[in-house]
Amino acid sequence: MKKIIMLSVVAIAMSSCQRGCSKISRSIQTSERDYEVVMFSGGDTVFVDKFRGIVNNSEASDGIYYYKNDELIEVSGDYVLKSK
Repeated sequence: MKKIIMLSVVAIAMSSCQRGCSKISRSIQTSERDYEVVMFSGGDTVFVDKFRGIVNNSEASDGIYYYKNDELIEVSGDYVLKSK
């Protein structure tokens, strides 16, 4: 009986860790990719950018941010982010 309880505790702890690690890896990217960002306002395209870099989620926001040629770009609102 003790084995079953111990295995259950270990399984629950490991599944919680997996969810937490997945959340962290989705919010912080560590390798560069090719991206295209298209931002919309009122159904019209208002911003398009293509770059190679790292995109991160903004905390407490609906947006993302990234650096392009030492310039910080922040995108928030209605946008599509494509990666290759």
